[in-house]
Amino acid sequence: MEGLIKVAGWDNPGRKIDVVFVHGLDGDPVKTWQYNGEAGMFWPEWLGSDEPSAGIWSLGYAVKSSAWRGNTMPLSDRATNALDQLTIEGIGLRPLIFICHSLGGLLVKQMLRHAYDLGNEEFKKLAEQTRGVVFLSTPHSGSDFAGWIKHLGGILRTTVSVDELQAHHDRLRELNIWYRNHPATALMRILVYCEKKPVAGVLVVNESSADPGIRGVNPVPMDEDHVSICKPKDRNSQIYRRVLRLIEDTIANP
Repeated sequence: MEGLIKVAGWDNPGRKIDVVFVHGLDGDPVKTWQYNGEAGMFWPEWLGSDEPSAGIWSLGYAVKSSAWRGNTMPLSDRATNALDQLTIEGIGLRPLIFICHSLGGLLVKQMLRHAYDLGNEEFKKLAEQTRGVVFLSTPHSGSDFAGWIKHLGGILRTTVSVDELQAHHDRLRELNIWYRNHPATALMRILVYCEKKPVAGVLVVNESSADPGIRGVNPVPMDEDHVSICKPKDRNSQIYRRVLRLIEDTIANP
């Protein structure tokens, strides 16, 4: 499923904030955020119910690890495409929070960089309205897991997205240096959560890579793996409660 999914509150002209979910590699705008794939367990909808003055959206885009499963774009191109989709819907006219899983966090950082650098006033306004970013197992310095997938590339026919996710990739390093040193970052509310359980014996994003290196921003370890960390099982879950509080605090103090 691709495109900007309208989840809740998007048609409320008096809404106080927009919240955009951004999935990662091989993700989906619904399934990524849905506990056990069950109906009614899609936590973006819970946020819309618990905070009706928020507009909730979920961005879907093609980002596959294997060319056998579909195509993808380089991170830089996808960022420009996503900015255009969001601004078409008027996102950037009010305070904005991004909630990102894995590569989705890298995409949001690239979007913010383009928004400040490309000279497009709509894009720049969106960046200026960004009040917070939640990073869920985002590999700010890449992932060793991507290198392992690349090693199997003769079988999997890996995509450019896997190339860009490899540990210590120079473009990721440059992007993270830009992000942590940009003046706007110091004004954002930034939350970072990292996985502590492996998937099939592999820790996809280790604690070091999950750390964006921003002063005062401390990665919070979770008893979750790379897949489960973005799927709170109920409204009492730690990540859900913290994100809801972030939204409420941002509405109260934009």
